Amino acid sequence: MINLFLSPTKSTFHVIICMLFVIPSCVFSANELHDRCSQPFNCGNQNGLRYPFWTSGREDCGHPDFKVDCSGEFAELSVSSVKYRILDANYTSGIIRMARSDFIGDLCPKDPLNATFNESVLPLAPNTKLLTIYHNCSRAFPQYVSTYVGDLPCERMSYYVTTNLSSPLLDGIRGQLDDFRSSCKSVSIPASGPWLETLQRNRTPDNLQKALAEGFQVGLNQDCSSCSASEGACGFNQNSGGFVCYSLEGANNRARKKGLAAGVILFLFLVLALFLQLIRKRNKKAFISQPKLKALIPLKQYSYAQVKRITKSFAEVVGRGGFGTVYRGTLPDGRKVAVKVLKDSKGYSGEDFINEVASISQTSHINIVTLLGFCYEGSKRAILYEFLENGSLDKLISSKRPSNMDWRDLYEIGLGVARGLEYLHHGCRTRIVHFDIKPQNVLLDHNLCPKVSDFGLAKLCEKKESILSLLDTRGTIGYIAPELFSRMYGRVSHKSDVYSYGMLVLEMIGARNKDRDAQEVGTSTSSMYFPEWIYKDLEMRGSGSLTENGVSSEEEEMVRKMTLVGLWCIQSSPSDRPPMNRVVEMMEGNVDALEVPPRPVFQIPAEPLLESSTLSENISGYTQACSMNVA
Repeated sequence: MINLFLSPTKSTFHVIICMLFVIPSCVFSANELHDRCSQPFNCGNQNGLRYPFWTSGREDCGHPDFKVDCSGEFAELSVSSVKYRILDANYTSGIIRMARSDFIGDLCPKDPLNATFNESVLPLAPNTKLLTIYHNCSRAFPQYVSTYVGDLPCERMSYYVTTNLSSPLLDGIRGQLDDFRSSCKSVSIPASGPWLETLQRNRTPDNLQKALAEGFQVGLNQDCSSCSASEGACGFNQNSGGFVCYSLEGANNRARKKGLAAGVILFLFLVLALFLQLIRKRNKKAFISQPKLKALIPLKQYSYAQVKRITKSFAEVVGRGGFGTVYRGTLPDGRKVAVKVLKDSKGYSGEDFINEVASISQTSHINIVTLLGFCYEGSKRAILYEFLENGSLDKLISSKRPSNMDWRDLYEIGLGVARGLEYLHHGCRTRIVHFDIKPQNVLLDHNLCPKVSDFGLAKLCEKKESILSLLDTRGTIGYIAPELFSRMYGRVSHKSDVYSYGMLVLEMIGARNKDRDAQEVGTSTSSMYFPEWIYKDLEMRGSGSLTENGVSSEEEEMVRKMTLVGLWCIQSSPSDRPPMNRVVEMMEGNVDALEVPPRPVFQIPAEPLLESSTLSENISGYTQACSMNVA
């Protein structure tokens, strides 16, 4: 999409180039796309795959969420960070059979993700039902519903259920069921309805394994079925971001008509862009039209009056930040929400608001906060999130509770934040760089599952984009990567988030041990550069315990691993920091494979944070923030 806020000269140049080269190319590519996408391809043990699946070189022939991995024996794909294996694809009947890869042959995989399958592309077949697995439970399942429940042979208490526990028939023990659910992690897996009925009649691990291995059925959506019936080829338009049917008959005529219409639209768009540029210069204020807003953010939009009703006239404050106040609210359907009401601020413009809402609206991950809606009514702006009971991470680590918490809890929080950032950097169709990772922006649900939030400073990086403007980028002192202060450290990129993550992990460790370690190091942590204190603590203990006496060796391994990963992440040069996918591997791997990183050398600036204009000069050369090949 053309940026309305580019200079008139740049806008004119880009539109002319588009009209001269892009539109004519559309005329000649229609038949080529039909021929390419009508041909099936082989992958692993599967033959004849077509839309919505695709592999390298067939980007226009499949939905972006359904790229298949053909490097192994089986054809697999990742949907919302969860791997699925394609078991059978029958394009004659329009039925595709798939299964979750991590549960094939393993009833107790490590940390399985609970993810929603994208039914807008592949709707679940009518005979597909959900099997729910509760794992890592701290209490036993209520015996009253034992007819629906089976035990899993896992190390920690785990169960599976074959029916909907929200049924009115179970209202009498609703409180006990809610208590049980809150003590477990859960995963909902699509499965074959007939197999689940067999499993319910004979609840054995063997039958459960067969049900999971049998997988579930999905069907082609109506658009693709109609396209195939008319001898067209199903595909995906990268420009419009939607399904397209490549038809051979009359394709050139239609393409010419579309090209002509696109040329007229682009010409009118150019005139509008120039007009808006003049308006912006005159008013010195960004103009964001409602149609553009709806195109960018396909979410529920609330009026300001509705926001007031949801929050009961802003009765309960649950948090305050630099850009606004967060209130507790309740949607008409009874769901609890957190409503961030933005205040007018020179540091938070309309474009910042669009950044935050557009960023989160494109995400779907267990470790990313869920956006439920927004309000944009003149100067009234608000964002509605899911409500998370345990608040933000900074409240947790600044309270007395960390000293009584298990290291496993802190380790799982650190690992969850890493997975969330890995998803933003590597799992999204559009890379998102957060630029403000800190404990205040990590929220915790009732199970202490962390969720990255507050995308006000985030930057969306299109895959073809190589230059981004960071004129208004700011952060929080103590978490800002050094390259944001000075180009002498390197280029600004997604590695800036890696630095902030490292400081967050080290602060979690420091909060857990700060009183004891300050005494043992023999100095006040407030008078010493924080990572330097961590290094001294690491040296004093060598390969021994990093925690107090009486903790298990497993916990010692966790805290040492967190320490080494955190120190690797805060290396002064971005090229020395690992990318987030490598950080996740380090957190999940063996601590013995991690070396102690060198001490980063920083020249700490005298002022805590540069002014916007100075910061802009220092980072004006930001040209590779979206590059996928940064070391």
